[in-house]
Amino acid sequence: MLGMSLSAARGLSGPIYHVHEVPEHFHEHFILRGYRHPKSSVTQCLLSLFDATNETLNFWTHFLPSWYFLYVLYHLWKTVDFVADSYTWPLLCYLLVCCAFPLTSAAAHLFNVMSDRARHVCFFLDYSALSLFSFGVAILYRAYCFPCDLLTDEGPFTWYRNNYVNMAAMFAILCTLISCATRFMKPSPARKALRLGSFAVPYVYDSIPLVYRLIHTRLGEPHFSAQYLYTRQFMFALLAAFLYASHLPERLLPGIFDIVGHSHQLFHVFSILAVMDQLQAVLLDFQERREFVHHRWNLEQPSHSLAYLAAIFWINLFVIFLFTLRLLRLKHKLKTS
Repeated sequence: MLGMSLSAARGLSGPIYHVHEVPEHFHEHFILRGYRHPKSSVTQCLLSLFDATNETLNFWTHFLPSWYFLYVLYHLWKTVDFVADSYTWPLLCYLLVCCAFPLTSAAAHLFNVMSDRARHVCFFLDYSALSLFSFGVAILYRAYCFPCDLLTDEGPFTWYRNNYVNMAAMFAILCTLISCATRFMKPSPARKALRLGSFAVPYVYDSIPLVYRLIHTRLGEPHFSAQYLYTRQFMFALLAAFLYASHLPERLLPGIFDIVGHSHQLFHVFSILAVMDQLQAVLLDFQERREFVHHRWNLEQPSHSLAYLAAIFWINLFVIFLFTLRLLRLKHKLKTS
């Protein structure tokens, strides 16, 4: 299976393989070359960062943005009192997950070829980081971005407002459970739909108050200077989802975009652009709406923001632990059968 063909390239990390030379569960749709050895060492994985593989830009398109978000956090730390001012804690939650999810994704794309088990665990962690990000977004939106109509103490939206974060926590945990479970399914449209849906549902749920605000801006709303950034964020996010689901452009020209320009790289780029717009928009709301929202929200205690985020983090780790045990049991069953 892993015999090197006469036309195969060789990089710093070793031979670079074609699709027919690696196990089927390492195949990517419509990607014909640029595969690394499926039992690479840590050193080979690190050296592959400078090889022309189909994962190289998947790494860099998330690793570099993680440093951008770290820079933003560092810059804000010098001007915002994240320690004593409880109003800033939801923003801190969001900034932490902004740094974590692209870094985790980059690591997953780098080390997933160390073994079959490592491939699963790497992407378990990747999915968990994305679900944690969705929860961080919910905390952020609840704190600074809820529309006027949903912040009033009267009307039909009180239960929704008070339970918005709790529901987001449930969706985040379900996202991790379902997306990890799909790794035990055979490749099929159903698996693709389940995995995409597990991420789409939390995103759509988180976005409901913001979409409502964009559509139904009232006279009592403070100046909505972030409106354009939020709108562009949604456009980037929809484009990213389309690319992820469609496998374009490599579906049309297999073999042409194997190294540069395939859908997963573009998915990363547009996802990060969406998050960058989201961050800039929320920073505007954070500044402009403080007096308006501060006495209308119930996230003043750390248990409702930082500690809540930490709880979802540990629950996700426990879910990953359970799925990893399932991997070990499957391996043991195969050895004894």
